Amino acid sequence: MSPVIRANWLLLAIAGLLGFIIHLHSQQQESHTPITTLDGSQISQILIKHKDTVIAQLQRQENGWTNLTTGKPAANREWIDKLLHIPRLPSLHHFPVAGLDLEAFGLQPPRHQLQLDGQTIRFGGIDPATGLRYVQVDQQIHLVSDGYTHYLSPDQSP
Repeated sequence: MSPVIRANWLLLAIAGLLGFIIHLHSQQQESHTPITTLDGSQISQILIKHKDTVIAQLQRQENGWTNLTTGKPAANREWIDKLLHIPRLPSLHHFPVAGLDLEAFGLQPPRHQLQLDGQTIRFGGIDPATGLRYVQVDQQIHLVSDGYTHYLSPDQSP
């Protein structure tokens, strides 16, 4: 076998191995469990707090969502869809709350709270090593991507 053909076979094997590694990595990322078991299509009430101030209180009606703080229909459906996706964010890492100083994670007091049908999601600070957001759900702290926190700020409300 000539050296060129041998080199081509070696390159083909390396490419196949790299493809297999990428495939395994993508499967691992898809296997992360969400931070809650809530289904966004079943949620009927949304309450958003920034620090201790209520930003928005929404309720699903037959004809759409109503902002209970203003008494008007919530016009920004895209914003509501983003809020309804938050409970399904993948938990990239999690650990129990027991014995931890929640203030160190920015969770005491939390910056934002999102209450969905009585289930409270508390948003804290950002982990300096990973850039992931600390989120508390029940007695667990999760690390999630920070792509949704800005939907909880006062200027995003309908």
